[in-house]
Amino acid sequence: MLVKKFPLRKRTRSILTGSLAVAVTVVAAACSSGGSGGSGGGTTTLKIITWVNPPAVQAINKIDAEFEKANPNIKVKLQTAANVNGPYETLLQQSVNSGTADIVTSNFPLLPLPKQLTTSNTTPIQLYVTKGAFAPLNGQSFLSDYTTAAQQAETYQGKTYGLVSGAYQEGVFYNKQIFAKYHLTPPTTFAQFLALSQTLKSHGVQPIYTALGGVGPIYLQFIYYEAMTDLWYPKAPGGNLATALMNGTAKWTDPAFIQGMTEEKQIAQYLEPNYTGAPWQTMAGGDFAAGKYAMELDGSWDLSSLHSANPKLQLGYFPLPFSSKAADNQAYAQNDLTYYVLNSSPNKTAAMKWLSFFSSPSIYAQYVNITGISSSQNSGTFTGFASQVMGSWFGKGVLQDVLYPALSPSNGYYDQAANWADLQLSVIQGKMTAAQAAATYEKDWKTS
Repeated sequence: MLVKKFPLRKRTRSILTGSLAVAVTVVAAACSSGGSGGSGGGTTTLKIITWVNPPAVQAINKIDAEFEKANPNIKVKLQTAANVNGPYETLLQQSVNSGTADIVTSNFPLLPLPKQLTTSNTTPIQLYVTKGAFAPLNGQSFLSDYTTAAQQAETYQGKTYGLVSGAYQEGVFYNKQIFAKYHLTPPTTFAQFLALSQTLKSHGVQPIYTALGGVGPIYLQFIYYEAMTDLWYPKAPGGNLATALMNGTAKWTDPAFIQGMTEEKQIAQYLEPNYTGAPWQTMAGGDFAAGKYAMELDGSWDLSSLHSANPKLQLGYFPLPFSSKAADNQAYAQNDLTYYVLNSSPNKTAAMKWLSFFSSPSIYAQYVNITGISSSQNSGTFTGFASQVMGSWFGKGVLQDVLYPALSPSNGYYDQAANWADLQLSVIQGKMTAAQAAATYEKDWKTS
């Protein structure tokens, strides 16, 4: 299970305009309190929207077909947008504002919330929840199937609004055949990781693959989230770094954060030379799947696509280690693909019936095995490719909602989600020091 001690493609967050905030308020005020669900004589069309994450879309389509077979008077229409970073954000906003969907999805965290909520310091999902755009799930029998942590992650003022379908881990996926050839084993400390990478490089093997082309430095998340997890999170006040940053008891100038960025620069020397230009789509196949690189920095959502690209590829996993203390080097994980029922939906009963069907043990296990996501339910047996690759790490990690704060549109430039990773790239490329970057984050930060 993913431990609360401590979230296809991500991760930027859009800025809501004042007009959108007003629109959400209007939609919430005009909510339907009931809704059809196929109990009458006609056919109900249930509309779900999500982004193109191929394994998730495959799983949802399969579930929809089985749901329709079990409920012949309900037809499910799945609409997708090409990428979660832009096109899906637009589709989500349009659907919430116009009430033209029944179930919507998101991969952005609800928590932690700012101390004082305003339309200018909340993210889209935070605004939708706090303005009443989504129907609470309390009282639905399927909610008890999910862990307390999964429920708490989507709870606001005592009501749970989102159904967290699971979490993905990030880290290092490695080619077992290449490791065996050079007698290498997964490292557990930062020094071991650098030594391993140097050994590979000395044999003419490119150690690490990642790709920023088309998404920008946001995909350095596979490095900087791990640095925060291993070096800073273990020292966080109250065991919650995200909240500590939100309330000001932790500062971006913390030595652990500076150390992390300094070590990121050391790791970057082992990335492929064109990592800033390589298309991000190649991470789900391409040269790594073909065996041309020893390791790939990625998320477990890509494991299904990697397996499809090369079924003979023997993969292993370990968290990218930044600490000299092995026990502090944990996996970073993020709740992903959370389902919400629009309060304005005319088909609430059908939507809740779909979520209940999705949550049934056999259907949910099918979803986990196809997508490679780690379970957010209390029990279950999972045998998918991801669980095989991740091994003992499957379902374990420090969750984003206790690691990384929800960045507010009212923060300074570099503490807004679209720009935060720019400083990480500047440090890695030697354009500024880690201390300078930390001071800039702190200068731009707001705690309310």
